[in-house]
Amino acid sequence: MEHPAYSQIRPVTNSVAVVLAPNPSYAALEGTNSWIIRGPEDDFSIVVDPGPEDEGHLNVLKSKAGNVGLILLTHRHHDHADGAERFRQLTGAPVRAFDPRYSFGAEPLVDGEIISIDGVTPTVEVVHTPGHTSDCVCFFVYTDEVTEENLEGIMTGDTIAGRHTTMISETDGDLGAYLETLALLENRGAGVTLLPGHGAEAPDLAPFARKYIDRRNYRLEQIRSIWAERGTDVDVKTLVDEMYDDVDPVLRGAAEQSTRVTLKYLEQQGEKAPNHV
Repeated sequence: MEHPAYSQIRPVTNSVAVVLAPNPSYAALEGTNSWIIRGPEDDFSIVVDPGPEDEGHLNVLKSKAGNVGLILLTHRHHDHADGAERFRQLTGAPVRAFDPRYSFGAEPLVDGEIISIDGVTPTVEVVHTPGHTSDCVCFFVYTDEVTEENLEGIMTGDTIAGRHTTMISETDGDLGAYLETLALLENRGAGVTLLPGHGAEAPDLAPFARKYIDRRNYRLEQIRSIWAERGTDVDVKTLVDEMYDDVDPVLRGAAEQSTRVTLKYLEQQGEKAPNHV
């Protein structure tokens, strides 16, 4: 079975399967990937990102996941997390997120912790990966004990969201932190299966991280070039018109957000634009 496959459980690695939520959009591609972590003989599972509050999807996810012992969130955005409270009602499992406001019935996630629960053979390493939002985490899934040889895949949420690049949230996103996150994932994800928040999996995470780094650096150079030609007081609308002339108009709002975040980063680096809003 290949991506996309709605309302089906699709095995991806030995310990990981996915159920694709039926919420396709420009941002979500074919929909949100709801991940199920469970060894072949396990009585329980861990579910990552139940997705939107879609009763049909949540009931399908419950039926495919079996006995759910824990619900994890990669970050708070609605297409990943809105269904978490309802899914907790359906399964009785606690919800854990990096942001305490989105944890229910359990403590928030901690960077570097190893999650191991009764009835589930695989273990999960929590890695805080801010940038897209401040509460983003990636989940490193190991067949059982935490060793390099046992690392089956890395669930990236929207930090690496499949085949397109990711918007940086204007409220609490941070380009500097994001570039550090991507460098970490390029290093640790070399040769490791990418399990993204949207889109199909891939056998090697590192090229995706490099693509994201290169794209961000390209946008930085575009702004520097426009500044050199027009001055640093050029407004965001003009920047977006120049930089994103090949982007679907539906995505213009996301482009404007990312541009403002990029300008903030350049200010932090001492390349100040006095009137950029």
